[in-house]
Amino acid sequence: MDDSIKDSGERTEFKTGAVRDMHQGKGRYDLLPWVAIHELAIHCENGATKYGERNCEKGIPAHSLLDSAIRHLSCYMRGKKEENHLRAAMWNVSMAIEMELNNKDMQDIPNRLKEK
Repeated sequence: MDDSIKDSGERTEFKTGAVRDMHQGKGRYDLLPWVAIHELAIHCENGATKYGERNCEKGIPAHSLLDSAIRHLSCYMRGKKEENHLRAAMWNVSMAIEMELNNKDMQDIPNRLKEK
């Protein structure tokens, strides 16, 4: 492992005179909705208890994740309160993103397959 500090060559200079490598393109983690992220973590914990840790990483087809996300959003919009539907919808959308980026074999949405 290389322990040198990576440098893009572009710097941000602060009013104090301190400089750092550029931030653009690295994501703005300071802007994340941490309460929502915590809700997602709770859903992951509950899922690990029910299905086993990292079960979802084995691969879940995108159609199943998105069907579930839409169903949970529908329940939320209709006022259903038997479970945290927004949390469940967020988990399903998050996992659909994960599958699309890291488990491309799970992408089975016909209009998305055209882009492969």
